[in-house]
Amino acid sequence: MDKIFIIVILVAFFIVGPAIVITLSIVLSREDWTTLWDWGWFPSPGQKGENSVIRELSRLNGKIYFIINDLLFRKSNGLTIQIDHVVVSPYGVFVIETKNISGYIYGSETANQWLRRWKGYAPGGIYEEDELSFDNPIRQNEAHIDALSERIGRGMQIPYYSVIAFSPEATLKVKTSLQILVYWSEIRDYICRYDKPIMSVEEAQNVYANIVALNITDKEVRSKHAETANARKKNFEIQSTTAVSNGKCPRCGGNLVLRNGTYGSFYGCSNYPNCKYTHPV
Repeated sequence: MDKIFIIVILVAFFIVGPAIVITLSIVLSREDWTTLWDWGWFPSPGQKGENSVIRELSRLNGKIYFIINDLLFRKSNGLTIQIDHVVVSPYGVFVIETKNISGYIYGSETANQWLRRWKGYAPGGIYEEDELSFDNPIRQNEAHIDALSERIGRGMQIPYYSVIAFSPEATLKVKTSLQILVYWSEIRDYICRYDKPIMSVEEAQNVYANIVALNITDKEVRSKHAETANARKKNFEIQSTTAVSNGKCPRCGGNLVLRNGTYGSFYGCSNYPNCKYTHPV
């Protein structure tokens, strides 16, 4: 009887489970999947990306590398800010922004927005060609470093290293001289390139303790932060799409003018240099 029960469980796990997942992928639309992610039934793409990076970071030597995942703290102005991963070591502080985005990624160091172009089968089995604008992660992570260094003390002379970690399903077409864009599997090797100590292990532990002390664990505050961030993102996307389609700068309302730069054509604001908004062609 016990053997039969075990066989039934194995059949259910290896056959019925995958069958349910395949059925859901065909039946559910992208909007349905997004709803399930919001309900917490399945990990969102962002959560999957962060989990992949956590696994890579766990391969670092825990005696000299001290890791904080999903750091949420208040800036000096009282507003909350979230950082995906922070690694403190005798070699400096690594601030990591994770991007679980597939497709071709276009952008530059100075552009406000980057562009993702994607072709393939979406949830529901429908073939799609999709474009998505998202915040420049280089600038985004610079803001993270500024906020963090301000809270733990700029006078400590600690070097901060920005790292932007992409999914292996992304093809990077970004115009930048900065060597800070990596794939998830490259994060550990990238961090280990820095091998000149600038502080002792004990000093690194103190910095780590100071950062941990900033971390907000209250569920209500974290939930409120997520709601505010999502609302701000959706509102910006709507406003930007409307403005750009009308040939207007979503930042200042100026006209978008086709320009030619070092790396090709792009749309820039007519109010440059007062406004440096750019948009890919």
